[in-house]
Amino acid sequence: MSSMRMRTIIVILSVVLIQLTGCSVNKDNKVSTPVNKDNVEAGIEVQDDTRVTIISPPIFSIYLSASPENSTVVGINSRSFSTANEKVLSELYPGYKDINTSFINNEFVVNTEELLKLSPDIIFYYGDNQKNELDKLDVDSVDMMLSKNRDPEVMTIEWEKHLEESFNITSENTIEKEWETSNNKANELLKNNFTKKKGLYIFSYINGKVTVSGNDSYGDNFFNKAGIENVAKGIDGCKEVSMEQIYEWNPDVVFIFLGIPATTIINNQTTNQDWSLIQAYKNKAIFDIPQATYSWGAPSADSPIMPLWLISKTYPDSLSRDDFITYLKGYYNRIYEIELKDEIVEDILKPKKVKGK
Repeated sequence: MSSMRMRTIIVILSVVLIQLTGCSVNKDNKVSTPVNKDNVEAGIEVQDDTRVTIISPPIFSIYLSASPENSTVVGINSRSFSTANEKVLSELYPGYKDINTSFINNEFVVNTEELLKLSPDIIFYYGDNQKNELDKLDVDSVDMMLSKNRDPEVMTIEWEKHLEESFNITSENTIEKEWETSNNKANELLKNNFTKKKGLYIFSYINGKVTVSGNDSYGDNFFNKAGIENVAKGIDGCKEVSMEQIYEWNPDVVFIFLGIPATTIINNQTTNQDWSLIQAYKNKAIFDIPQATYSWGAPSADSPIMPLWLISKTYPDSLSRDDFITYLKGYYNRIYEIELKDEIVEDILKPKKVKGK
């Protein structure tokens, strides 16, 4: 019994995916701030070579944008990489492929014996499912599930502040400031009278099953910021729907977070499903959601970019592709302090490949 207790933290994959996805850089501008060392939620004392473990996948992007000097990620959930762009990660954290991922499997089961072998100084996790087991370990653990709010703006600002408090640092360029800039720009772009387009946000499209993002989901919040009407607004959270329902909604534009590439739909190559009947197909307005430090379809350090990308795809007369790329490069310069090369930008924005091609 003790072996089983030490070996596993049982987390239901579907629950974790809904929680996490919707339904080494030096920062010279960081300075020390007072911290309560007796309360990890208020902050921990960071010493040289702080060994960090990240169980919650999107938090790696927050770490990349706000990480302190003298810290090393020694363990991480591999989903932090599979839902990101390899070229971007290589620019920001060249040794990321050497980070240990073997302590946690694809079902989010953590082997605590292997985790302890990494000698972590601090563990970032997400929610009560993992808290009970981690509390038994003699390691500072920080829960990044701070609230039930589904707005990516609120979530990413809280994540950034919580991480900076934990590492006893502050940043001059913050995600909070970037949200203000992004919101102001989106409002400016959308202020003129225009016909609001209907959008469908596909949370996942796997094995022929289409799960959409409904009311108060991450996708719904992104749509609101981009001036797009969510056709699935009548659904709470994320739910599987039929093609007949999609025909009835008849969206003008479709965005896909997880699952098959958009080109499969554009070429109408899905099995026993005919997408040619909807307006988005006729408009060739079906898009894969890009991945950079993490997928833009879920809360991450890249989230302030997402509404503007949505505008550029839905209302290209309001924000051209070239203008969006200029904004993207500026964002990465401010938040990550790197100059994005054109080839990496194109790799971020290109459609997903069909497996085997």
